Amino acid sequence: MFKLSAEATLDGYVTVENKFIIDYLPYADGDYVRVYLYALFLSAHGDGADDLASLARRLGLDAATADAAVEYWSELGLMSRLGDDITFFPIRDARPKIKKYDVDKYSEFNRMAQSFLRGRQMPPREFDEYYALMEKLNIEWQALVHVIRYCVDLKGDNVSCPYILTVARNLAQDGYRTDAEISERLEEYGVYYNDLRELLGVLSGGSKRPDHESVQTYKKWRKAYRYDPALIAHVAREHIKRGGMATLDYKLTQYHDAGFVTAEQIDGYETERKALYKLAKSVNKALGVYYENTDPEIAAYIKPWLDMGFEPNALVAIAEYCMRAGLKTLGDLDAVVRGDKFLAAARLTEKQVAEFIDAEKRFDGKIEKLMAKLGLIGAVTGNHRAYYAIWSENRGMPDEVIDYAATLAAGKANPFAYMNKILLDWHGKGITTVDGAKATGAYAASGDAAPANATVNERYTAEQLNSLFIDLTEDD
Repeated sequence: MFKLSAEATLDGYVTVENKFIIDYLPYADGDYVRVYLYALFLSAHGDGADDLASLARRLGLDAATADAAVEYWSELGLMSRLGDDITFFPIRDARPKIKKYDVDKYSEFNRMAQSFLRGRQMPPREFDEYYALMEKLNIEWQALVHVIRYCVDLKGDNVSCPYILTVARNLAQDGYRTDAEISERLEEYGVYYNDLRELLGVLSGGSKRPDHESVQTYKKWRKAYRYDPALIAHVAREHIKRGGMATLDYKLTQYHDAGFVTAEQIDGYETERKALYKLAKSVNKALGVYYENTDPEIAAYIKPWLDMGFEPNALVAIAEYCMRAGLKTLGDLDAVVRGDKFLAAARLTEKQVAEFIDAEKRFDGKIEKLMAKLGLIGAVTGNHRAYYAIWSENRGMPDEVIDYAATLAAGKANPFAYMNKILLDWHGKGITTVDGAKATGAYAASGDAAPANATVNERYTAEQLNSLFIDLTEDD
């Protein structure tokens, strides 16, 4: 765990002293500084269960980097490690581990390094950082001189010590440590420099100097993905609106994983992708819902529906149909799309869907008059249409008989269900006239109770609505 030394605890607070910012921070690797600051925070505010592994996870670092950071600060005397316990010391009491370097061994390095860093005078601590890196990673001093020159070319005369150390450390970790190896690798990076500089101009709309990280990324696109400069520039111009190198890297990696190797394949994919996003938004608008991220919807619903053969505008029309029926979720819409009304009936085009919906509305005028008699307020729904189709078409009941049944159902809790039972009873007895219905004497008193099982949900699920027509015909 992390803890304060007794001396630091007596100070009563955790602080980052100016001396740390001036004398230590400028020369330390950025990840090392993050480890120091976060560990310092945990030493005062942690719950006692924090360790180096959890710290690394919180900072998004690998365990080796976190361990190296502790070793670095320990060598400077700002902390010490004993087993799993890491203790901080006040900077005023820091006792760095004294490590002497052979001045004669690095005299030529000192001279050449300073000659390239013309914008500033290198302090002794910076030289110590370079010596430590060379000896720890076994980097030849001539190789580090090449790294310094390369970094100056990228960043200018005032390039920082941490940046130079990071570039050198990355090269060493990739196995490049000798002057010949690093010179060859940096020369290879230089080949990509001009192309990348033009590319950054496309991305940013102006001139921008590439850095080492962007050169490495560009090399990946060229060497690993085998994308030529023209294709990379095409993607940047046509398909990247914001996000710069990070977005371009995401796109090119996506294309590479999908096996796209030509501009035509990429353009076709992007055209389809944009069309899918546009369709998803239109469907959602018609359905009355909003999703900020439509990717899951496209994968789970939009793409499968299109693969079934539905036209895009047909899907929007079905979504509007569901909205009017009170079905407002993608799950409801999916059930209707796949149900008997559309997929099973091969109604896949916008025209076929429109004809079906128009046909369903053919009784709407009569249903509205019925609803007025029944005292119902609201729009005609799919439930109402399904009931009326059964009465008028399947059972062949005349309009006047249906109207008379409505006068008997007025005021009931579920009038359409009540009417359905009445009309089913009359149909079974062969009654097709109002006089015949009145002659039965049944249901004539307004206070009669509804027949058994005469309740119905006014709001149906998609599955119930989709099969309502079939369910009602089973009464015959």
